[in-house]
Amino acid sequence: MKRVLGVVAGLAVLFAVSSCSKKDAAKGEDDYVFKIGLPLSGLCDAPERIALEKGYYDEEGLKWEIVQVGDGEAMNLLTNGSVDGLATLMISLIQPLANGLPVQIPLAVHTGCIKTLVPGDSPIQTAADLKGKTIGGASPAATTVLFAKRYLAGLGLKVDGENADVDFIYQSAAELPLLLERGVVDAIGLTDPAAQIAQDTRGFRAIIDNATSEGYKDEFCCVVTVRTDTVKNHPEATAKFLRAVQKGAKFVYENPDETAQILFETKRAAGDPLVNARLLKAFNYRASVSQALPALENNAKAMQAIGILRADVDVDKLVQDVFVAVPGVPDSLF
Repeated sequence: MKRVLGVVAGLAVLFAVSSCSKKDAAKGEDDYVFKIGLPLSGLCDAPERIALEKGYYDEEGLKWEIVQVGDGEAMNLLTNGSVDGLATLMISLIQPLANGLPVQIPLAVHTGCIKTLVPGDSPIQTAADLKGKTIGGASPAATTVLFAKRYLAGLGLKVDGENADVDFIYQSAAELPLLLERGVVDAIGLTDPAAQIAQDTRGFRAIIDNATSEGYKDEFCCVVTVRTDTVKNHPEATAKFLRAVQKGAKFVYENPDETAQILFETKRAAGDPLVNARLLKAFNYRASVSQALPALENNAKAMQAIGILRADVDVDKLVQDVFVAVPGVPDSLF
């Protein structure tokens, strides 16, 4: 009897320890503060901003804080753990991911927003006419440069190395419109809303536009990244964050005019709210978990094909390691 009681007592202790461990784990999960990265302004992260303004993070029970992300800071903040999750453009992630950026991609947010512009009176009428021309970009790693290279390579042009069909020169994004007006370059790459502002105020034309170009207009270009350690150690907080972003994206999709006004009133997007509303309507904000997979695959393969991603990188393994469907997150709210 003593032996049986001893076993029972032992099981009771184990159960108590197990229960405490579960409570401690739950408490740790509940207490985790998810650090959301937000740039100073822009349209691409409208769902995250709307989730903030509409209280969707709180509605999901997420404990959160906002970390402002300056130009060029996103990768460093993700790497050093200052940020748990943020939205960014997929194509700019490929090389950092191959280099070991410790993040996973659990959600695709929207399509559109990357353009290559030419003057209104330019003889360049199609993207193929950019052969032999010079394109201005913010840096070799800029999203607009990478997408232009991908697009032009798809037309059969050589975009890198000796005897390239297209030249690229680099200057700050703010100065690119001036370079184009002065004829220093034949085209420039900008993202919206800056691209649309340049079109409206300077008469530029979009010669490449991933919101409308066949073969690209249905591909999600902007995705949410979450630190791998956060996905692993705080899956519930990650799921709450992603569900809140999905709600934000649904609101943007269904209420583009109100979204543009909110971004204007909170000084989170440059330009006219009417213009921004038009852009938001052009982007597909039907956020989706599954659509992140083809976007990742397409961009990784394209970057390797044009030599930006090393030939020895196993793209299939990279995709397998980076894409994740977080438990508790629906594929889409549509």
